[in-house]
Amino acid sequence: MNRRSHFQRLLLLAASTTVIAGGAVFPSSAMAATAAPHTATVTTAASDHDAHRQHGSPASAKQWVETTDAVSGIKFRLPGKPEVVHFTQAVDGMNGRLYKVRTDNGVIVFAVFDLPSAQGELDDALRGLVDGYNAGTQSPQHKLSSTDVHKITAHGRPGLDARLSAPDGAAGSARLIAGDAHFIEIISLSPKGKEKPMHETYQQLLASVRNPHTHATRAD
Repeated sequence: MNRRSHFQRLLLLAASTTVIAGGAVFPSSAMAATAAPHTATVTTAASDHDAHRQHGSPASAKQWVETTDAVSGIKFRLPGKPEVVHFTQAVDGMNGRLYKVRTDNGVIVFAVFDLPSAQGELDDALRGLVDGYNAGTQSPQHKLSSTDVHKITAHGRPGLDARLSAPDGAAGSARLIAGDAHFIEIISLSPKGKEKPMHETYQQLLASVRNPHTHATRAD
């Protein structure tokens, strides 16, 4: 199995795990991942300052938690303590960590894969994400499609931004970033009627990301 097929398979697993994280938010999409990921808790630091600053925001009911991916050193904040899924080279074909939090407005995911120089695979990654999610849907009404796909520069590295939507009104966003040593995937999904508060939470997550290997912190 070559590197690209490993990469596509891992993105399918990540998308499947996102579906599982949705649980009651997306009841029609309940499924088992194509391989059993390894779950674990994560050491995080809650920020009271952020909790007060976010007062009145869609995620203010939960304290925002600063999380560090130990392997890459990437820091980010999530609207609650995340569940962590570990992927390994031996079992899954690649090492990676997926951090997921379900809120009242949907599900949000931050994943880091130890994959260098994946710039040319951004389109494949987005396709794998959408296909992985749709593999678990029970009706065409729940199948996601990606729109408004455009190239960006995030943290000094090439990436893609996309909107996600389904005929039943589910909506979300995805950002994929190809770093020198790591591939980052950020996803939000919400059911109909929760799009606006979940998108605000997603934007707050994007703004919180700090990558020690780069200096730029915004998408161009």
